Amino acid sequence: MRDKHHDDVTSICEKCGASVYKQHLDSGIARYEDGKLLCSHCVAEYEQAHDSATVVEAFEPIEFDDEERPDDHKEELSKTRFHTSAVTLGIAGAWDESRFKRPLMPNSPAASRCRTFHSKLTEAAVDYMNGQINDWLDSNPSVTIKFAASTIGNFEGKHTEPNLIITVFY
Repeated sequence: MRDKHHDDVTSICEKCGASVYKQHLDSGIARYEDGKLLCSHCVAEYEQAHDSATVVEAFEPIEFDDEERPDDHKEELSKTRFHTSAVTLGIAGAWDESRFKRPLMPNSPAASRCRTFHSKLTEAAVDYMNGQINDWLDSNPSVTIKFAASTIGNFEGKHTEPNLIITVFY
């Protein structure tokens, strides 16, 4: 006598070896990607890796030529770049310090500004956010970090999911 559970198994995941059930294939949570059958867990990993790679490619920095700007708007190119991570709210992480009136005070113990970064809770997304923070600091040598705060909170987007949120005060 055959086990009903065995009849539901279509195959095994070609990545991790887990059982792939017919109902998972029918519902779409397990599927073929790049010619390989993936279980629901491996599909989620594939989508996460694929989504973060798409974001990186879709939002390359935009650079402006200083000669095309009026004299009163000339500034370092690094301050006019648009940055993103897998993780941005609003207008893709646009950052333009020229709109701030308060001057930076690098020698003061008090912070005069802040910048917030956030990331999904995956190793790749956190690594990408670290790169964004380091690129921002490299591009802005006048920034002296006074302190930083971190927390975990939900961000709404395509899906509501927990994010690591880091606010840098400088």
